[in-house]
Amino acid sequence: MALSRLPVTFSLIATCILVYLLVASQGAAVGVPLNVALVQQPGQVLSLGALDPALVAHGEAWRLLTSAFMHSSFIHLALNMLSLYFLGAFAEVTFGRSRFLALYLISGIAGGLAFLYFGAFDAQAVGASGAIFGLLGGVFGFAIRRGTFSTSNPIIRQLLILTALNLFLGATIPNVSNTAHIGGLIGGLVFGYLMAPSVYAQKKLTAATPVLIAFGLEVVLLGVWYLLLA
Repeated sequence: MALSRLPVTFSLIATCILVYLLVASQGAAVGVPLNVALVQQPGQVLSLGALDPALVAHGEAWRLLTSAFMHSSFIHLALNMLSLYFLGAFAEVTFGRSRFLALYLISGIAGGLAFLYFGAFDAQAVGASGAIFGLLGGVFGFAIRRGTFSTSNPIIRQLLILTALNLFLGATIPNVSNTAHIGGLIGGLVFGYLMAPSVYAQKKLTAATPVLIAFGLEVVLLGVWYLLLA
């Protein structure tokens, strides 16, 4: 069964769907009917977990993570979950469950950091797109380290086309943050490059080292961002 083969992918999809339903259910508290909130999430509720640079500046760094599990509309959710399923089906089997989860979370945070650095300070962002772009970056980084990154490789070629197409769409569709997409892509690429030698390692410390390095870099980048605000 696909569920037993891809437990992390389906767990991430289920979490995003549950968060979406929870936000919709809270719409009644702000006067938004459930049927409307299921199509377009109430902004007042989304803002409670969205990535808001002004609020992060006041210490709410946890928004880098919560925002990656929230979506603004049903179409936004559906497109991201469809992408997560197809990319997750490849990445989870290739990298293993724990590395795949680490790649997803690290990429989501990287996308959020890019938004903090280069997005509008008074804007808000939600969505798993940064983490999903990170899955693409993870494959690219892994292939580069392994020496298999080439346009003659059909998988790499297809993923490059998919990346270019989605970045183009992100640049042309209003209210889509390519900043977070590129940040997630770069974060995933760095982590994919770092973890490539450890994919078949049996020692836990060897496998954990890329995670510690990548997450440590993100902590440093967040700290630098706070210093720049001071």
